[in-house]
Amino acid sequence: MRARCYRCQSTFDADHFGTQTCPSCGAEIYLPDPSAPPAEGAGPPPPAPQPGTGGPGWGAPPSGWTSPSGPPPGWGPLPPGAVPPPAEQSAPFAERERRGFFPAFAETWKLAAVDPARFFRQVRISEARSALLFGVIAVTIGNWAALLFSYLTANATVNFVAQVTRRMNDRVDTLPLTQLMQGLTLRSFVGQAIATPLLAVAGVYLAAGIFHLLLLAVRGAPRGFDATLTVVGYASGVLLLRALPICGGLVAMVWFTVAVIHGLAEAQRAGAGKATFAVLLPIVFTFLCFCVGVGMIGLLGMGGLRGTGGAPPSTGI
Repeated sequence: MRARCYRCQSTFDADHFGTQTCPSCGAEIYLPDPSAPPAEGAGPPPPAPQPGTGGPGWGAPPSGWTSPSGPPPGWGPLPPGAVPPPAEQSAPFAERERRGFFPAFAETWKLAAVDPARFFRQVRISEARSALLFGVIAVTIGNWAALLFSYLTANATVNFVAQVTRRMNDRVDTLPLTQLMQGLTLRSFVGQAIATPLLAVAGVYLAAGIFHLLLLAVRGAPRGFDATLTVVGYASGVLLLRALPICGGLVAMVWFTVAVIHGLAEAQRAGAGKATFAVLLPIVFTFLCFCVGVGMIGLLGMGGLRGTGGAPPSTGI
């Protein structure tokens, strides 16, 4: 008999009823036996929320869900008599006019960062503009905070160097040099702050384009570029953690990588293997290029030192 996976919508042959494993995405689904008698005390299945209403899929289990044996439908194997959840729901941020901007932003950030598999499994991919706006806002705020911290640190360093220089040699007037360095630092800060939103838009599109091309190479993008852009946009919300000083950037990048892998696996129905390949390959390639570049610079430097130290003195003949 033919069965259809509620998660990736692919069909496959099944030789028995009960719990099945989808050969395409690995999800566990339940095929009820139509000839089996209904379970005692089982009520009607809960009504599915209408698309765009932000139904119970983002919060508590649906009203009417009484099964004590497992999670609500959509977040795990389907119990007997359960129906699959709606295919897509609007993200809270896409309903910011109704929910309020800040509550919708906070709720979407929590879903995309804390439970990305659950969120991207059902998020509506046709609202990619909301995902892009969400990511650009988060990246911009995080970068502005990081820039401010860098500016304050650089300014303090310039003042410290100027004080040390004046103490070491009072006859040298270092005030013009200090003012010039502070001016350069301020101009750099203002320029980067103005360019940050534009760079955030370009960064989200660039990352989504690279991931999508790699997914296409392994046939892991059946739902189109909008699904990839939706994942990258909402997952970019974790880059807000760049606002944390010192280690915020590293934590944000690691968290972003994990969220995108889960998101692409669910939103594109591609599976964890293809999503991991698409996300980690650019990172590994960049790291290898960095290591090769550092190695070449080190070899050139050692060669220059050896050539200088081993060259015979010039005789002038």
